[in-house]
Amino acid sequence: MTVLFVLLVLMIVPLLAGVSYFGLTVFKIAFLFVVLLLLYSIIEILYLRRRLRIGRVETQAETSRGDYADFRLAISLKSLFLPAEISVSAWYGLTDRTMEPEQHLVRRSLVPGREEEIIISMEARHTGWLQLDEVNVVLRGLFGILQSKYTYSPAKQEMRTLVLPLASFDSTAIVNAMRETKDGNVERKRIEDRSDEIDTLREYAPGDDARRIHWQVSARLQSLMVKQYEEPLEMRTAVMVDEYTGYEAMETEWECEQALNRRDLLLDSAAGILREFLKNELYIRLDTGERSSVGIFSKKIENLHSLRRQLALLPVDSTPEIGTMILHELDQVSADRYLLLATRLSFDSVTAIVKLKEQARYVSLSYFVEEPPAYDMEKAFERMRLAGVDVYVYVYASSRILQERKK
Repeated sequence: MTVLFVLLVLMIVPLLAGVSYFGLTVFKIAFLFVVLLLLYSIIEILYLRRRLRIGRVETQAETSRGDYADFRLAISLKSLFLPAEISVSAWYGLTDRTMEPEQHLVRRSLVPGREEEIIISMEARHTGWLQLDEVNVVLRGLFGILQSKYTYSPAKQEMRTLVLPLASFDSTAIVNAMRETKDGNVERKRIEDRSDEIDTLREYAPGDDARRIHWQVSARLQSLMVKQYEEPLEMRTAVMVDEYTGYEAMETEWECEQALNRRDLLLDSAAGILREFLKNELYIRLDTGERSSVGIFSKKIENLHSLRRQLALLPVDSTPEIGTMILHELDQVSADRYLLLATRLSFDSVTAIVKLKEQARYVSLSYFVEEPPAYDMEKAFERMRLAGVDVYVYVYASSRILQERKK
């Protein structure tokens, strides 16, 4: 129902009174015109409703942060000759605490037999799910006296796109970790199969292959000695991510925006590290505190997409503290290098990082903060550096520029 429809209905009363009291022809003509116009509008909108075809809101499966995501809605009119007017209003930001709700409005004229595609573009500002909160389609007839409204919401249809982190980050930690491999610092492991180089000897045990007995040494030692061999073992790297920023506890729009921006930069950094290692075919693993994903190493660049999805699917503030992840890892250290990325750091986590360095070949910490660390945290950094941990502090400014702070 529109304002014009209400005004026409209200006009019926004075026109009817004018016909009854004055009996003038002009009142009769005006009265009949208004009644016929109202009847036509009712029949018209009922007919157009039956002939209107509205498809589902089509969404992109995923996009990258900083790009635009398109939501598409196909609308067509199957009437014989009657045209129609539609307006599509899309709301987003109703559930986003970092912005004021915004409306995207599109008006189109529908020609019978022709399909119109409505495209609603939204900027993918943060990693995670990009939600279109509500879509309203309003149908009007020729004179716009009556209208019919259709509403789409996430409760009726999923209208969201997964926003992947950017795989771009130039980090000193990456350079130092990769330099070990390029310089030839590759560990070796013992194997039971034959190779060209002997690693060591050990006493014979039941079940050993007789072909591996070193007869000359066995004769000299008066005991059967078995050869053990070695083969190259590629170094394995684990990336541990703690994306907690306290977003859920933030109150103002500005605080929420700052928290998510800092989280985005950390996830972008993790994706960039993964890309560099996979591009160089080096074994790497992503650990976000989900025990189901631990232990899965990869060195194929084709797996980068699934790892970016894993980062994007992380609920906000869902990862455990970096120290908690390390304590699980200390039970059985499975990597040679550990690249740690965090936005928070407790002194218990510092102790866990120092213990990890005692068992791992290389450990680095990339710490993302909004302001330069306090004195107590500087002392914790110094403790880790003395233990052999590479510590890098990245200060995030409101200008969205991430700078590595020099020691």
